[in-house]
Amino acid sequence: MTRFITLGALALTSLALAPAASAACDITQTKCWQNGGKCNIHFKNKTGDSGGSDGDSNLNQTSSAQTITVKAKDSHSDKTGNKLNIVAGASKTMNIEKKAEKNFDYIQLESADFGEVRSSRMSCEEVKAVLNGNGTCKAFHGGIANKGGSIAFYIGYQCDGGNVGGPNDASAR
Repeated sequence: MTRFITLGALALTSLALAPAASAACDITQTKCWQNGGKCNIHFKNKTGDSGGSDGDSNLNQTSSAQTITVKAKDSHSDKTGNKLNIVAGASKTMNIEKKAEKNFDYIQLESADFGEVRSSRMSCEEVKAVLNGNGTCKAFHGGIANKGGSIAFYIGYQCDGGNVGGPNDASAR
């Protein structure tokens, strides 16, 4: 009997020391949630445009019309719910409340047409800033010179609502 109690205590201790899963994006403190409105982000595909969308990223916008895919993903990089496919020049709206119910961590924007174009991630903090703003983001095609001098192309984003954009860190080099 003592052996079973010891094994049970060991199992409980192991569970307590196991790493916890990372927390999902909590949008309950955003303006839209607290005011009882809809928490949506309206994405506009501006990949065919040659300027005006690269303000808060470190990309130089270039024109390369393509379909983009917008997906909310969890901490394991698994898709949470439906994805949006947005053709160049079009707009679609993502219901962030539904994504929050499925415990999303970030939103990924990627090219549906060109595998060599790198994706970008909107962090949870950026998503919350957009929801506290006007809920509007533009996706665009842009490039940045790598350390070796070659150009890497990305699907970038510029959000008027929340004044965020990306990618804008060292990973986009």
